[in-house]
Amino acid sequence: MEGDDGEFLSNILCNGEGVHVPDLGEKSIPITEDINPVEEVQASRSTKGGRRSKNFHYKEDEVVCLGWLNVSKDPINGANQSRGTFWGRVHAYYEQHNETGLPRTESSIMHRWLTIQWSVNKFCSCYEAILRRNQSGTTIQDKLNDAKKYYADLDKDKKPFALDHCWNILKGEDKWKAKMAELVELEKLAASKKKQKTTKVSRPRDEGAGNDVEVIAGDVGQIEPTRKRSDGIKKVKENLRRGGGEACMEALEKMWSKKEAYDKVKEKAKEDRFLATLEIEKATLELEKKRVENEAKKSEADLMKEEKEIMLADMTSLNPMQRDWIEIMQKKILARHAEN
Repeated sequence: MEGDDGEFLSNILCNGEGVHVPDLGEKSIPITEDINPVEEVQASRSTKGGRRSKNFHYKEDEVVCLGWLNVSKDPINGANQSRGTFWGRVHAYYEQHNETGLPRTESSIMHRWLTIQWSVNKFCSCYEAILRRNQSGTTIQDKLNDAKKYYADLDKDKKPFALDHCWNILKGEDKWKAKMAELVELEKLAASKKKQKTTKVSRPRDEGAGNDVEVIAGDVGQIEPTRKRSDGIKKVKENLRRGGGEACMEALEKMWSKKEAYDKVKEKAKEDRFLATLEIEKATLELEKKRVENEAKKSEADLMKEEKEIMLADMTSLNPMQRDWIEIMQKKILARHAEN
């Protein structure tokens, strides 16, 4: 997989030619693997005279993220753009909204996006892992700090996460969430290809060997028995056509029982999550109720204090108008208490 990614990035930098891909016009890199982000360079069409450009400013990063979202969410051309057209439009958006005044090539912006995508997606995975712990008594900032520490621990160079500004832009976007799901699928595909490339030396099964185990040659002089793979749907159907109806029905019953057991576990987990959420909501409502009651008691106490001051006011030093007002307020206070 690493060789395929290197060849893909080389084609981007040198030839600028690629296949038509839906939506993003770009092959993505599975980001949970331990790979280094692409170093930012000022790329050009020719291989001579290239110079390293200045590091991207955080405002430039924000424009790159907003440009990617803007072009990706185009309702007309979002899923019908070639790689060149897609990044050409992102580059045009960057040139239009960039306030730093630093010129960037289309290739440089594309490589910066790959770096942002790799880091932000990795941080999102760390943050979701922290959220799944469901630790009580922790604030959002505590969880973010734990996610950053987890991110640095996973990085082989122990580099901290420094793209908070990009994460704040992308985290709530449906297009970014879809991109994360796409990266997960690409990672699974890469893992399956890597597994297929792993060579396995198998020894032919002896004629007298049983049907329950399969002998595979592992290390030198070591023989390890493994379980035989269960029959797939195609083999079950073939056995049914050949008259093995009873065996097929037994296999189907086993498959169905496994499915029912999995469904029960899944349903129980769903019910547990619902009950936990319900308990949290009940506790929240109880706290809110107590808060309202306390505020009502405080308001009543303040009112009683004010009424006491009015009822016990010394009117000898007041002018006639002030005495009239005090008498009116005293009558109102007495009337209110009489009603209660």
